[in-house]
Amino acid sequence: MAPFLFLSLAVQANEACTATGELEKAQIKRVVDGDTIHLTDGRKVRLVGIDTPELDHKKGNHEPYAVAATDFVRSRLDQFVYLQRAKNDQDRYGRYLYYLFDKDRISLTSQLLSEGLGYRIAVPPNLAYQDCFEAAENAARNAHKGLWQQNLQWQPKAGFAISRVNITSITQNRGGWWLETDQDLVINLPSYVTDYWPSQKVFYLEGKEIEVRGWQHQRKSRHSDFKSWVLSVRHPNDLLEIKASLDQ
Repeated sequence: MAPFLFLSLAVQANEACTATGELEKAQIKRVVDGDTIHLTDGRKVRLVGIDTPELDHKKGNHEPYAVAATDFVRSRLDQFVYLQRAKNDQDRYGRYLYYLFDKDRISLTSQLLSEGLGYRIAVPPNLAYQDCFEAAENAARNAHKGLWQQNLQWQPKAGFAISRVNITSITQNRGGWWLETDQDLVINLPSYVTDYWPSQKVFYLEGKEIEVRGWQHQRKSRHSDFKSWVLSVRHPNDLLEIKASLDQ
């Protein structure tokens, strides 16, 4: 993949991702939300390549399209699902990271993305199917489906975020690259993924408007010189210079 990809509205072919390689058939116990299911053998599974809106299981204050994403997954699965392990197949919560496929061996991630019921995400080394995930998301974006009816204005909120911001300055230290923005936000490209970020390409972004996605958190330090919020990006697919209007 290219180190940087300009944001393009062109819809690529192959929006539906068909499984390649070996699959495991497993029995479903419960669909928790749009990107999490539980299996009857006790495994808790997180879909790779997507983040769907959060369900509030305690108070019912669901994020927009969270219920729709959950219902969509339930509609596409019966009692069984086909699994394919990711290279890094567990997260810090102990969930298994799998690519999931329906009875026709079509990726659930690509189907959710094509309906605008989640956002694509790239987390190395789990980068399989990224090309068709991008195509599926671009199709939904062009059609203004689901989440793509919302604007991408940055918000100070913990969790997954996708926003349009302007890069005002760039520095590097042991923690990786730090891209200051025109919001109360700094974007971190962690040191352990710096091989994806050649310095010339990073410095090129200064003064540019970008679309960025990833998980953000509020800094514990209240140092007045620092931005309050940090958003970590691990792959260039998730930080793109805006070259075309999103309103077309």
